[in-house]
Amino acid sequence: MLEGDYRRRRREIEDRRVLQHELATLVAFAFHQPGRMPDYKPPAEASAPPPQQSDAGWDTDHERVRGLLIGMALRGRG
Repeated sequence: MLEGDYRRRRREIEDRRVLQHELATLVAFAFHQPGRMPDYKPPAEASAPPPQQSDAGWDTDHERVRGLLIGMALRGRG
């Protein structure tokens, strides 16, 4: 679970970094060369439907955590 959270946070940081880089590029164009400002082009993935992710990995993780918690509960009774 911690590794998944770490990967999610790294993806968010990378997404923010890319967005800030693009913004800095547009600000530089707007300030130095407003006539050459590039037109907006939506990303290709914005028009496509989001890919379907399988829930098999989530189900497996869920069952592992459930088994761990059941085992911990049974250990406390013994």
